[in-house]
Formats: sequence, C-alpha cells, structure tokens
Amino acid sequence: MKRPFLLASLSFVTLLTASACSSAAGSAVDVDPATASAGIKAATALTTKYSADTVASELPEGANPISARKLIVTVPCAYAAENCKRGVDAFAEAARAVGWTTKMIDPAGNPDKARAAVQTAINLGADGIFFMAGSGEALGAALKDARAAGLVTVNVEGGTNVKGQFDTDIEPSATGMGRLLAAQITVQSKGKAKVLLVNDPEFKAVVDIHKGLVDGLKEFCPGCMITDDISFQIADLSGGLPTQVQSALAAHPDTDTVWAAYDAAASSIEPVIERSANGDSISMVSTDGLKSNLEAIRSGGVQTADVAAESQWLAYQSLDEMDRVFGGGEPELNIAAPYKLMTKDTITTVPWDGDVAWKSTYLTRWK
Repeated sequence: MKRPFLLASLSFVTLLTASACSSAAGSAVDVDPATASAGIKAATALTTKYSADTVASELPEGANPISARKLIVTVPCAYAAENCKRGVDAFAEAARAVGWTTKMIDPAGNPDKARAAVQTAINLGADGIFFMAGSGEALGAALKDARAAGLVTVNVEGGTNVKGQFDTDIEPSATGMGRLLAAQITVQSKGKAKVLLVNDPEFKAVVDIHKGLVDGLKEFCPGCMITDDISFQIADLSGGLPTQVQSALAAHPDTDTVWAAYDAAASSIEPVIERSANGDSISMVSTDGLKSNLEAIRSGGVQTADVAAESQWLAYQSLDEMDRVFGGGEPELNIAAPYKLMTKDTITTVPWDGDVAWKSTYLTRWK
C-alpha cells in the first residue's frame, strides 16, 4: 500500500480519536442524546438489512457451455489462511467438474513468491491465473507480463480493481463491510464502544474495510472512540501479532471492542483477549465467516459478529467469468459480491453456505 494513504488514514484515525475524547484521557465526550439515538437507529437499520438471507437473484441464469482443456494456476494469499485455502480449493473442485487442470502455487504471504508464481504460470503455458486475495499493487509488473502472454487473470477478495491490474475482480464491497461492522459495534455497545483496530495493510481489501469502519464509526457512533490502531502482516499471525495485541490492551485497559482484520487474525488473538485484565468484557468483530469463528460466535465466545462473503461461491463464479473471457467476452473489471452480517442470532450455516444453491446452479449452467 502506498505510504501517503497510510499517513492519511492514520491522520484521520487520530482526528476521530481526538474528537471522541475529552480532556480526561480515555473518556468519551458527552454526546447529545438525540444525535446518539439517531446514530443507533441508522446503525440498527443497516444491521437488520444485512442480516437477511441472500436471495437467488444473486445467481446467474441460463447455460454457459465451458471451454475444454484449460490449465489454470491458482495462487492463494497464503494456503495456511483458511479463507484463501477455501477459495483455491473450491476453484480446483470447479475446474475438475468441467475437465480443467489446476496447479496451486502457495506464496505463503510473500509478495516476491507471488510474483514468481505468475512467472511460473507464464512458463507453464497456463491459460489463466486465479488469485485468492491477490494484491494488484504488490504483483505489479508481473500481471502486465501475464496479460502480454495472453493469460486471463481473475482475483477474489483482493480489493477493488481500480487500476485494472486483473481482468476481473469479484469483490464484496470492502468499505461497505467495514461500515456494516461499525454499525454492529454501535448497536452492540449502545453507542459507547472503545475500539482497538487490528489492521493488515498489505491487503487492499482490508485497508478498505478499515476505512469503512473508521468512517462508519464517525457516521453512526459519535460516542465511540478508537483506543489504538495497530498494523501487522499475515506472516506474523502466530508470532508477532498476539504480542502486539497484548501490548495494546495493556496500554489501553478501557478497550471493550476489538476489530480484527480477518478471521484468521481474530482466531490468533482471541486467547490474548481472553487472558487480558478485562477479557470478559471485550467483544470482537471480524470478516470472512470461517467455520471456527462462526462456531465461536454461536457458543458465546469473545467474537460476537462476523461479516461473511462465501469464498467458495466466488471461486465458482470466477471460473464462470474466466471462461466467458476465454470465449471472447469482454472482461468485467469489478463484480460486486453479496455479504451478510453473522451474529449468534443470524448464523444460518457453519461455515456460511451463501443461503442459496449456488453450486448446483453453476454445475447445471456449465452442462
């Protein structure tokens, strides 16, 4: 991510935190009751909207006979990260169903290895590359090389494809997901949350969720405050991240809410939160809708909410879009994907299956 954005984001968070604090450090300013009530009402309306089940109108209609004998290289953000694993595994499953071949190359969160994976795909004579949470900025010139070699590139949950680095990016609105989390924090805290932000700025989608969350707190929750805003990288999930969060909670013992950049991070820091001085009064929110996280929400654990997109569904959709381009169709740069707010009361399946019969729809469509 570009440093100017980081500086701007940090400046914005500083301003928001300052505006939500009085001269007594760590205490929120008095908020006009009518303003606070209006914010909670608007937040409740948004959470209610996104707690509803997905509808079948989100699915494609008609037949799409699939091209024969394609080789696709699949590149997860890191295969150890469950959501990225689910995405590339689902793409491989879809590919087998239509007679395509896949080769998975795991960069393990390393941008250099991700760029090398693109070059390997070119050398193998692959027809396309499927990325799960790929970073267009980190991949840079490698994507231009892939395009020059005639490969079709599709990315899922990597951030809006504003510069057209990928042929297609299938993406739930990251800023919308962040705004939804802000609404949920507002509702569950009754407009008085003290929030620790745990951000992974190496992924544009996470940066956008962070922005949507910060803006959303400003919109819905003038009585909320941000206690700290820390950053990590996916390679530090099991090492440096828990230590960072432990230090942040010790420095800000009034924290009562934690936003984790994604579910793998939430799982990594949950034990730290539980062991903290006020762990029994801290709630956590995140995104991805992974099995272990939804189970934790159902059981009444630290994590109380999750915003989920069905990555397996989006992998099947990616194959469908990739084949359309193979057939001469014009690539659609950005395709919006559905997402849903998951709480103890709204979880329908674990992991979330999207609420609709997306798999059978695609398999029938491809026949």
